[in-house]
Amino acid sequence: MAKGLDVGTMNILSARQEGDETVFVQQRNSFVELDYSDMAEQMLSRSEVLHIKKEDKVYVVGDDALNFANIFNTETRRPMQHGILSSDEQSAIPMIELIIEQVVGEPAHEGEVLFFSTPADPMDSELSTLYHQKTLEAILSDMGYDPEPINEGMAVIYSELANNDFTGLGISFGAGMTNVCLAYYAVPVMRFSIARGGDWIDEQAAQATGTPVDKVTSTKEDDFQLDFESDIGGVEGAVSIYYDNLLDYVVENIVREVDEEDVEEGLDVPVVVTGGTSSPDGFEELFRERLAESNIPFTVSGVTRAREPMYSVARGALVAARSEEGTVPGSSDTGPEEAEATTED
Repeated sequence: MAKGLDVGTMNILSARQEGDETVFVQQRNSFVELDYSDMAEQMLSRSEVLHIKKEDKVYVVGDDALNFANIFNTETRRPMQHGILSSDEQSAIPMIELIIEQVVGEPAHEGEVLFFSTPADPMDSELSTLYHQKTLEAILSDMGYDPEPINEGMAVIYSELANNDFTGLGISFGAGMTNVCLAYYAVPVMRFSIARGGDWIDEQAAQATGTPVDKVTSTKEDDFQLDFESDIGGVEGAVSIYYDNLLDYVVENIVREVDEEDVEEGLDVPVVVTGGTSSPDGFEELFRERLAESNIPFTVSGVTRAREPMYSVARGALVAARSEEGTVPGSSDTGPEEAEATTED
């Protein structure tokens, strides 16, 4: 048995294969701090709310954190920022360790193979991903796993492009970063990240409208559509504007990186987009328009969005883990078309 793990700024998801089904377990990658009392801890434990006690504080972690933040009119805190462990959050490591333990569970056997997603170093920032990657490796090793990092963009290609011989451009629009990978027959030709994603959209829209960031996030996740036809001057209108700006910025950097890497002209590749930030209706069409207007030196045969954008990176990490473990004959049996998905909270 093997597992895949998507360690995202907004959500952490694991994937494992059970027969013909791919089973996902998900938790929001956030927490909220509350004053400790014996009664509060008893109520949290009785209600099976994921939490941890530390000195005179109790921390509600995962999906319940957003609910408690709304009730107590406070902001959630994140173990990660800009796609990597937050250097500004002292509680980052114990919090993310607790969430990961809940999401992946104990290994089926000592040394079970687990591939976890990691971003590339961003081309527009001096952030380094090395400390983030090595810390996650240490956490997973201590749990009894044999952890292996996989580039987040490459995980998208493993997940979505099996039927195209793992050739194409995979782009993961996450909360903290956007990861890009161009692969040819499963060999990476170009991979990089940019330090903008869904969080950047939320922060810019919040600043423009004077709305709390968590409220902008909730609005974006609640049936938001990229139609540019409503809510002028409101939160949804601002979110649409910054979505448009993000896609322009991503395409601009793809063109620049393709030129610097001297990618061979004449390639005809599919493009697949995924990640929670790519979820709104209209995203696929808008990104297709931006690519068509660009000067990319190769032909784009089509732009598609992953069937399940939230689960794509975890699925791709699972494909890589099963291949490493020798349980994927040709990898075709793990494509999203064949594998039925089940989600556990």
